[in-house]
Amino acid sequence: MNDLTIARAIHILSIVIWMGGVAFVTLALIPAIRSATFKSEQIAIFNAVENRFAAIARIAVLLAGLSGFYMVFKLDAWDRFYQAQYFWMHAMVLVWLMFVMALFVIEPFFLKDHGRAVKNGHDIGNLRKTHIVHILISILSLITIFVSVLGAHGFFYQ
Repeated sequence: MNDLTIARAIHILSIVIWMGGVAFVTLALIPAIRSATFKSEQIAIFNAVENRFAAIARIAVLLAGLSGFYMVFKLDAWDRFYQAQYFWMHAMVLVWLMFVMALFVIEPFFLKDHGRAVKNGHDIGNLRKTHIVHILISILSLITIFVSVLGAHGFFYQ
């Protein structure tokens, strides 16, 4: 059982790092850059911070996925994906898949220079769209974390 405890610790640690970074970008970085007076450096600062975090997030997302898969495999808990009271496991997989797609497919292949996607001429006005997307995925992620903690402690099937 020590291996499951270690897997769970890796899972939680990777999610804390991953979601903490998403919260930082959503609640602090983007609003600070959008309201800043240093218009010429906004894109460069945004790209520098988000690109650095994307590398960290990729590792955290991989660790979360691998440790989650390991726990399901080790516990032989595949049947939980057929039971409604374990909806929170579906939610975790859905959020994980969204981030896998964003970090490993969309950003590297479709948004190679994220600055082009948020830049409108010499203004960073389109960062508003990026902020809205970050807010939506943050809300979905926080709800998923909340119901997953409840579910992992038997709240939905007592």
